[in-house]
Amino acid sequence: MKLLDSTKPAELPTEALLARLRSRRAGIDLLDPVATESTEATVWVYQRLNKRLRLRLEPFFELLAMRNLTLQLRYLLAGEQPATILNNSLLAKPLRQLLANSGDNQTLIAQLEAALVSDYPFTFGLTVTYREQGPGGVERQIADGMLFDALERSRNVPLKRTLGYLVDMRNCLMLSRLWRWQVKQPPALTGGGNLDRNNLQRIWARHDSERLTSLAERLTGESLRNSKRDGGVTIGMEQAFLRGLTRLLGRLGRDPLGLAVIIEYLWRVELAVHNQLLRKTLSDDRDSLLEEVLLL
Repeated sequence: MKLLDSTKPAELPTEALLARLRSRRAGIDLLDPVATESTEATVWVYQRLNKRLRLRLEPFFELLAMRNLTLQLRYLLAGEQPATILNNSLLAKPLRQLLANSGDNQTLIAQLEAALVSDYPFTFGLTVTYREQGPGGVERQIADGMLFDALERSRNVPLKRTLGYLVDMRNCLMLSRLWRWQVKQPPALTGGGNLDRNNLQRIWARHDSERLTSLAERLTGESLRNSKRDGGVTIGMEQAFLRGLTRLLGRLGRDPLGLAVIIEYLWRVELAVHNQLLRKTLSDDRDSLLEEVLLL
C-alpha cells in the first residue's frame, strides 16, 4: 500500500504553480507574530501538483506523509487519539482508516507492517521491533528507513541535497544525544548522507565531541564553540542545523523555476507555524529566550 492519497494530479502548469508559490513564499514573515500560513499548506500544494511534479517530488511528499504517520502512531501507542492529526493528511485513505480503527498496539503494528511492507521493504520486522524495543524502536525504524529510501529514489539535485543534509543532521544529533544520555550501545546511523558513517562511528567510539562539533560547524556554517547570543544562551546543535537548512533551501530556492521553490516554501510555512507556537508558549517576560529559539 502506498503512503500518499491517490488523488488525481492537477493540470496546473508547473510554471504557474511555481509563480504562485513564489508569491506566497514572499509573503511569509518569520518575525510576524501571526502566521498567515498553516500546516494545511502541504496538502494544498500536493493537490496542485501536476503528474510530472508528483513523480519528481514523490520521495519528498512520502517522507512528509510518513512523518504524519509516525506522529499519529506516537499518540496511538500512548493510548491517545488526536483526531486533528489525520485531518487534511497526505496519508492514503486506507491507512487513515487503519489508524482510526486501531485496536490493541500489537495488532496495529502488525496490520501496519502488512499494509506497507510490499511498497516499503524497510518496514519489514516492525512487529518484532515493537515487541523488543517498544514504540521508540518502531519510530526509529520507520523514520530512518523512509529518509534513506527517499534519498535513494531522489533524481534531482535540490531534493538530493536537502535529504542528504537531513541525514547528516539526524546522524550528528543522534551522536550528541546518546552521549548526553550516556547510552553505551553504538548508534545505528542512517546511510546516504555526505558524512562517512564509518568516520562517525569512530567519533562515537572515541567520544570525540570536538571532532563532531567541527563537522557540525562545517555543515551548518555556524560556530558552536561556546558561541552566545542575546541572553547568554549557548547555541544548540539542533538549532544550528535547522538554521543551516533554512540557508541551504534559501540558496537552492533562488532558481525561480526549480523544484526547490516548492520545498523552501513548505519549509518556511513550517518555520512560521513553529515560531507562532513558541510565541504562544513562552511568556512575555522571556523575550531573550524567545529570540534565541525562533527559527529564522
